[in-house]
Amino acid sequence: MPVNASTTIKAPLDTVLNTFVDEAFVRHVSDRAGTKLESFEVSGDTNTAFTVTTVRTMSADKLPDVVQKFVKGAIKLNQVDTYDAPAADGSRNARTEIKAHGLPVGANATQTLTSTNDETLVEVTGDVVANIPLVGKKIAAAAEPYIGKALTLQARAAESWIAKN
Repeated sequence: MPVNASTTIKAPLDTVLNTFVDEAFVRHVSDRAGTKLESFEVSGDTNTAFTVTTVRTMSADKLPDVVQKFVKGAIKLNQVDTYDAPAADGSRNARTEIKAHGLPVGANATQTLTSTNDETLVEVTGDVVANIPLVGKKIAAAAEPYIGKALTLQARAAESWIAKN
């Protein structure tokens, strides 16, 4: 199931990127989304290419109804964001892979951060995949709107976080 979402954050790209890789911010967004941040690690220099690995636990009641019957209690989500070095114009691309432990469900996406004056355009394109016979397409379709909601939550939280810090 294809995913396309975009939002604009009212802050310069470097500030947005530094916010996205701040563990305290990621914990804050996880709490607001109703997930528990299990671990967070930045590998490499954020001024060049680097990787961010985030593990969260989500209660089954936060999942789409069609997924809840496959999850007992909670599900662990592993997210790996692999950022490229900055392009000549300062923009950043990140490849994101999300895997759900214990389920053949995940997502692959590309996130692009582009500077527009004192704002940052964040665009996400990718696919949600659920390899479960008979219901895989329903699960992917149910998960797709969550990507846009998560991006909107992250953007609003980032603007608020940046304003306070």
